[in-house]
Amino acid sequence: MQFSQFDSILTQSLPSLEPGFGFTPWVSTNPSPIENKTQTHSFSGSDGPARPGLSPVDDRRLRRKISNRESARRSRMRKQRHLEDLRILASRLRSENRELASRLGAVTHNCFLFRRESERLRTEATSLCLRLSEIRRFLLSRQLQRLSSPAAALMCGGGGGFVPGSAQTGSSIIA
Repeated sequence: MQFSQFDSILTQSLPSLEPGFGFTPWVSTNPSPIENKTQTHSFSGSDGPARPGLSPVDDRRLRRKISNRESARRSRMRKQRHLEDLRILASRLRSENRELASRLGAVTHNCFLFRRESERLRTEATSLCLRLSEIRRFLLSRQLQRLSSPAAALMCGGGGGFVPGSAQTGSSIIA
C-alpha cells in the first residue's frame, strides 16, 4: 500500500459530527456495503484479514467500532476492579478506625485511672510529709527538753529517762 492512498483517505472530507446532521460514527455513510465489492484492498494492517464485501473505509470504521467497544469493555472492567479495590480499602480502613477508637478509649480510661491514683498518692504523700514533720518536731522538742534539764533526767532515773506526759503525746503522733 502506498502513502498516497493514505493521504487520499485522510484528505477526504468527513461528515459533520454536530448533532442534528444525521451522522453517527457507527453508521456507514454508504447505502450498502455490497455496492463497494469491487474494491479489494483493505486497510486492516496487522489487525486481521480484510472483510469481504466492505469498502476500506467501512472496514476501518468497523474495526474502529470493534476496537472502541473492546476498549470500553476493558475500561469498564478496570473501573469495576478499581471500585472493588476502593470498597475493600474503605472496609479495611473502617475496621482499623474502629480498632483504633477502641484502643483510644482504653488508653483514655487508663489515663483517667492513673491520674486519679496519682492524685491520691500526692495527697497521701502530703499527709505523710506533714506527719513526718510533726514527728521530727516532737523528737526535737523531746531532745531539747532532755538537754535543757539534766536534773530532770537524773530524777527520772538516768540519762534516757521517761517523761510521763511526753510519752503519750509521742505515741499519738507516731500512730
